[in-house]
Amino acid sequence: MRKNILLIIFILAISIMAKAQDITGIIIDTENGPIIGANIFFASHPNGGAISDMNGRFSISFTHSTDTLTVSFIGYESKIISASKLKQDAENTIVLKIEALSISEIVVLGATPVSEQFSTAQLSSLDIYMNPISQADPLKAIINMPASTNSDESANPSLRGSSSDRSRVIYNGVPIYRPVRASSLNNVGFFSIFNPEMIDIQTVYPSNPPLTTGNASGGMVDINTIRKIDINKYQVSNGIGNVGFSVSQKLKGKSTFVQAYANWQNSILLKMINDKSLPDMKSYDTKDAGVNIRLKLNDKIYFNSFNYFMSESYKGVSSMQAYQGDLGSDGMRYFSVNNLSFFSKLGLFTFNYGYNYEKKEVLFGNNKMHSNDYSHYVSANYKKEIAKKITLQTGVTFDNQNTDVNNTIPIYYYAMNEGSPTFLQDTIISNMILEPYVYLNWDISKKLSMSIGARINIPLKDQKQYQSIQYSIRYNPANNHSLILSTGQYHNYTQPGYYNLMYRLLSSKQVSLDYSYQKNKTKIQSALYFKQESGEQPVDFYYAINKTQTLGFEFLVSQTFWKYLTISLSNSVIKQEVDVDGVKYKGSHNFLYFLKPSIAYTAPQIFSIGISYIGRPGSYILDYPVYSSTWNPKANAYEPTYGSLEEIQRGAYDRLDLSMSKHMIFRKLALTIYLSINNILNTKNETNGIYYNTDYSETYNKYHTLRTFYAGLVFSF
Repeated sequence: MRKNILLIIFILAISIMAKAQDITGIIIDTENGPIIGANIFFASHPNGGAISDMNGRFSISFTHSTDTLTVSFIGYESKIISASKLKQDAENTIVLKIEALSISEIVVLGATPVSEQFSTAQLSSLDIYMNPISQADPLKAIINMPASTNSDESANPSLRGSSSDRSRVIYNGVPIYRPVRASSLNNVGFFSIFNPEMIDIQTVYPSNPPLTTGNASGGMVDINTIRKIDINKYQVSNGIGNVGFSVSQKLKGKSTFVQAYANWQNSILLKMINDKSLPDMKSYDTKDAGVNIRLKLNDKIYFNSFNYFMSESYKGVSSMQAYQGDLGSDGMRYFSVNNLSFFSKLGLFTFNYGYNYEKKEVLFGNNKMHSNDYSHYVSANYKKEIAKKITLQTGVTFDNQNTDVNNTIPIYYYAMNEGSPTFLQDTIISNMILEPYVYLNWDISKKLSMSIGARINIPLKDQKQYQSIQYSIRYNPANNHSLILSTGQYHNYTQPGYYNLMYRLLSSKQVSLDYSYQKNKTKIQSALYFKQESGEQPVDFYYAINKTQTLGFEFLVSQTFWKYLTISLSNSVIKQEVDVDGVKYKGSHNFLYFLKPSIAYTAPQIFSIGISYIGRPGSYILDYPVYSSTWNPKANAYEPTYGSLEEIQRGAYDRLDLSMSKHMIFRKLALTIYLSINNILNTKNETNGIYYNTDYSETYNKYHTLRTFYAGLVFSF
């Protein structure tokens, strides 16, 4: 294995030394701001181009002086430059102007959500690929943000101390519940179900989520798919655990196109290479495919449809209480997100419809779980500038969720042996959320903006009445500086799970102050926030958290040197307290520090290398310690005797990751080779559970993923 790694590194080094003459430059707008993700290609090699990085910079192999260079980006006029006019010994500055589209095109094609200016971070597909720890996963790309407080290595977003069940992922205006794959009893999935090739912009609201979608009381990740493609693109990928392809094909113009992808993930090779690092995984097999179609019906009407299918199978070893045994799960999923946009003199009308169906079977000891989940989401929205610089967005959403469960579960919760008695849990639960909302944004001046939003529910099926409201101010005191003050009260329903087979209403009150500065090669962000969260959230079988109070401070400093070298450091300090039946304990996200430094060297035409670190104190967990046990013949298991609820801190968490890639162009083909090593130091990071042997006389720990190697390549043509 080491020889293989050295060979890959050697190939990268040889490729670097053999690098041809490059054209370098920066893409900016008319206000000197960098344009991220612009397409740059020579006419002779339209499929072998480059993409501008997070600072708008690019590097592309020079062809010949009679060629022409094209630079394009959504919402801007494309620029075609003769190669003879490009500097080969200095940096080229290329300025793009906003595209002179019709009013309807600007609103429908280039418009952003009315709440977007109050977000704290945006990611393009390029940002996702360049992130050293994302592994090309949109939700894992969030993890190195200071606002991410993910502590279980899941792809589920946990933002500013809130549980993942309080945060929501929105895809083209439709909420996607359970946005991760390979989840079972504990709902921990290591990868999301999203493909970065489809993504235009991913907007993150770490607290005070906008009320235009609803059903979120923590944070929100708002994902929007591509609205225009400039060139046809085809990709074939092959990695240690994955084979896939993707295609982007224009059908008529730039705004009518189809995108499709398919992947097959299998653990055979991955397990062979990383067997000792993945002791609890025996095998997995996942197949998924997605198709996105966007149609420009005329200058005023656009239709977009995204459809996704996945089947997955997993076999491994799991532990719960004093039982350890084989875990097997099989499932399939289909969801569809459809959007219709219509512009008229009256304003912009959008209609969203989402459908989701999931089937899952899990076998663990004497637990045999079978569930069918299906849901419908419908929203009608209207947006208009009702006065100069005052924009109104209003609408109504209907969210219908249903879960059909047929489970065989233990009579005695601690008795999970296959011979222990069980009972049948056969039930259907459902939830219907009907909510009108209104959101108003006022751009008072170039420096000051204000928004206010409100959302109320119309109670159905014995629901409680509630109102959500938020208020935000954005102030830009000087160029490149921004302050956002937001506060509000929010509500959402939990998703049913193994420990919580019902929809529970949660609420939160939040206030946050965010500051950002970005100029050229320097980026600074900081935030101070406070949350009061309420609503019963059961934890395992034993207790429920009634209230959570979180006070946090976070900052990020990022600096780019010599065009391609970026060094960043972020840290969060969080004080969290939870209430269990009137007694207060430290929360699971109570961290004195949460460090995330990284170093990345990114020169697309040479090579890219990134190293990142995550370090924090151990999480606090609450547990009833077992003092003794007695054999219960009826249960066919030892019955534990518990003490009082205690606060226990797990061991500190440390993880160092490395990623490398090399991009090469061969006429009309482009090849990218990549290698990643996760948890380089092979650190044993404890999970948050406490596990016992059969008679509870001893405890043992389980650990997060140890050192793993992953490599692959991508052909583009």
